Amino acid sequence: MHILLVNSIGKNKWGGGEKWMVLAAQELSKKGHKVLIGCRANSIVETRAKEAGIQVVRLCIYTDISVKGYFQLKSICQKESIELVIGCQNKDVRVAGFMSRMNNGPKILSRQGVQLLRNKSKYKWSFLPYCDGIITNTYSLKKEYDSYGWWDDEFVKVIFNGINTDVFSKEIYDLSQYIHEDELKPIKIVSTGRLASQKGFEYLLDAAKPIIEKYPHVYFFIAGQGKLESSLKKQINRLGIERNVHLLGFQKNVSSLLNAADLFVLPSLFEGMPNSLMEALAHGLPAVSTNVNGVSELMIDNEHGYIVQSGDSKQLEEAIEKLIADGDFKKKGLAGAEHVKRTFSIDSMIENVESHLLQILSK
Repeated sequence: MHILLVNSIGKNKWGGGEKWMVLAAQELSKKGHKVLIGCRANSIVETRAKEAGIQVVRLCIYTDISVKGYFQLKSICQKESIELVIGCQNKDVRVAGFMSRMNNGPKILSRQGVQLLRNKSKYKWSFLPYCDGIITNTYSLKKEYDSYGWWDDEFVKVIFNGINTDVFSKEIYDLSQYIHEDELKPIKIVSTGRLASQKGFEYLLDAAKPIIEKYPHVYFFIAGQGKLESSLKKQINRLGIERNVHLLGFQKNVSSLLNAADLFVLPSLFEGMPNSLMEALAHGLPAVSTNVNGVSELMIDNEHGYIVQSGDSKQLEEAIEKLIADGDFKKKGLAGAEHVKRTFSIDSMIENVESHLLQILSK
C-alpha cells in the first residue's frame, strides 16, 4: 500500500494522536508499505517523524478551505501514487477529501482519538461526503458516532492503540534534586500532558494541597508544556505547595520519568484512549484517572488503581490518598502492566490497521 498520513496540528503541539501516527507509519513501513507523513514545516511532528525514519512532506493546511494545501496534496498523491490518505484533523479530511473527489484520487479515512464530530448538519454535510471511514480507538466513541445514523455499522472501525514496550527507557529520571534531603521514603506522583485546560491539572493541584498537608513526603511532578504554565505556577504558589509540586516542562524521554515514579495520575476533562495512562500502566504504575473516554476500556477500577469523575478535586484527592495508604499499591501496578501488555500490544494494533486498510482499498 501507498499511504499518506496527514496531520496539520500546530507546530509546537504533540500528543497521543501524533504519537499514534508516527508509530503506525513506522510499523507499517516495516511491513513493506510505503508510508509518508504530511505535516507543517519545522513542527514537532516533522522532527519526530524524521527521527523515526519516515519520509516527510510539508503541507500548508490551516483551514477547511486551503487552496495551497489542495494542490500540494494533489501533487504528492500523483507523484507518490498514494492509494489512501488518513487525516488526523477534520480540516485534513475535508481538504484531502475534496481533492480526491475532484481528481478520482485516493481513499480518505479519518483517524480520531477524541470526538471531533457532533450530531449537527454542518458536520454531516461538510465531512461525510469527503470521507470513506473513521478509525477510532474506543467503543464509546463508536457508539456515540453510530447513534447519529449517518452511516452503516462498518463505517467507524475501532482499533485499540498499541504500545511498544521494546522502546521503553532503562534510564531513571533523577528527581532527587526536587526532594527534601531529609526525606527517607518519598512517594513520587507523576502526571504528563500538555498544560492545557483539557488536561485538568488545576484540579490535580487543588487535590494535592490537602494530601501534602497530611503526607509531607508525597511529591507531585507534572511533565509538559503549554499555555497554562504561568497560571499553574501561580496556583501552586497561591496554594503554598511549591515545596512538593514541580512543573518539569516538556520531557522527550517520558519513559525515564515513569521509571522514577511511584504513582500516576490522569486528571483530564476529556480524552480519547489516553496514551499517557497506557504508558504509565505498562511501566507498572498504579493509577488514578478521571473517567474520560476510553479509560474504562483501558484500566479496571479497584484492580489497577481508581477511576473518578472528571472535574472533581475531592474525588481525585480521596483516590490518591487511598493509593498512598495502600501498602501493596505496587501489586495494582503490576496487574495493570500485565493487562496492558496483554490487551494493547503494538503487533495487534498494526495487524488490525493493516487488515482494515486493505479492506478499505478492496471496496
